[in-house]
Amino acid sequence: MNFFRLISKIIYSIWKDCTPLQAALLTAVMLIILLILLFSLVQVIVPFTYIAI
Repeated sequence: MNFFRLISKIIYSIWKDCTPLQAALLTAVMLIILLILLFSLVQVIVPFTYIAI
């Protein structure tokens, strides 16, 4: 839960302190990085679950 709160505070501060174009670009980059992180995490965890079974 703390991770989601951190992400929401970062996004809120970006939208508060930047111009709308900069905020949109930074938010898009952050979302892309989070998606890549999630995809990489799934690629690492799934093979280990097959080995454990």
